[in-house]
Amino acid sequence: MSRIDLQFKLRLPEELKSYLSEQAGQSRRSLTAEVVYRLEQSRKQDESQRGKQADA
Repeated sequence: MSRIDLQFKLRLPEELKSYLSEQAGQSRRSLTAEVVYRLEQSRKQDESQRGKQADA
């Protein structure tokens, strides 16, 4: 079964796009892969924070 990824247009400030492009190059990822990686990391952090709050 093949994976179907959604596509959408995203407007970014030029400085942010340049920064992400540089980071992607350093990490040997495409710009898309870098954005997805960072969003996944943010999501994991959010879920971790929610778990800690539920334990309190």
